[in-house]
Amino acid sequence: MQELTPVVLSSFNSALGKMSGYPRRLYAAELAQTYFEGSARKAERHLKVSRKTVALGLAELQSGIRCLENFQNRGRKKKKNC
Repeated sequence: MQELTPVVLSSFNSALGKMSGYPRRLYAAELAQTYFEGSARKAERHLKVSRKTVALGLAELQSGIRCLENFQNRGRKKKKNC
């Protein structure tokens, strides 16, 4: 693993904070492959991003298949008039 300065790590975290969904997972996976030997645990520790997010991004990157998100079914549900 390459030694990264706090300035570089903060710039990675800033970029990850501005992304969501597939681009965020892909970027985290690329960082994990490049700087953290493909380890989701090391990336989680240094990038402050979920290990599951990195693992899913690595799987998407290796297989070339994008997982679908289900953002529209999250959050507060509309009230039904009965």
